Amino acid sequence: MTRFLIAPIAIACTLLGATQARADNVSFSGFANGSKSVNIVLASPNAAKSLTTDAGGFSASLNDGPSFTTYCIDLYEYIGIGSTYTDYTLVAGASHAFANTNAVADIGKLYAENNLIANATAQAAFQIAIWEIAYETTGAYNLGTGAAKFSGGTAASSGALTMASNWLTALSTTTNSGYTVWALDSIGKPGHQDQVFAAPVPEPSTYALMAGGLLAMGFFARRRASRQG
Repeated sequence: MTRFLIAPIAIACTLLGATQARADNVSFSGFANGSKSVNIVLASPNAAKSLTTDAGGFSASLNDGPSFTTYCIDLYEYIGIGSTYTDYTLVAGASHAFANTNAVADIGKLYAENNLIANATAQAAFQIAIWEIAYETTGAYNLGTGAAKFSGGTAASSGALTMASNWLTALSTTTNSGYTVWALDSIGKPGHQDQVFAAPVPEPSTYALMAGGLLAMGFFARRRASRQG
């Protein structure tokens, strides 16, 4: 088995376990590949808000599983870097209350574009694109107009805004056949920022490996229990 297969299996197993639980532990260790600052203005039908913040993906882990990258979808709350929260809920993307009814489909397409996200500029661009998708309700994505506007900061000077705009434009010709969108909902708690990510849909052979691994885990757990009994 190659290392490229191990990561999707590990994440898929973590997701499978999390969906059986009522609350999930989520840890945030920092930005995955750096960040860039950006000015944001949210307008109706969103609650009005203006802020300057850092845009970038977070390095997170779910229930002590492997680390992966999540992106903020809640500009009205915050998280603490280096913190672990014990009351998130993992839900399918469609179960999250996005302002934009097309958000889940378009976030899936954004992942399906397979853009290289290996530095702070690209990470910021991806986060800004997700914010635009999450909060824009006019039916068209334009970072400078509408219900969600983005400008200035190092996101502008580094080219992150231009990159995000190009990726958003490409959505109209992109289809998503390989990613499932998930949300980490904070159950409305202050200081808990909702997050989104997408995981590759495993191939049938990967599902077989997962099932075999889970069955083996169950067998050994029962064996230990019988010995202790």
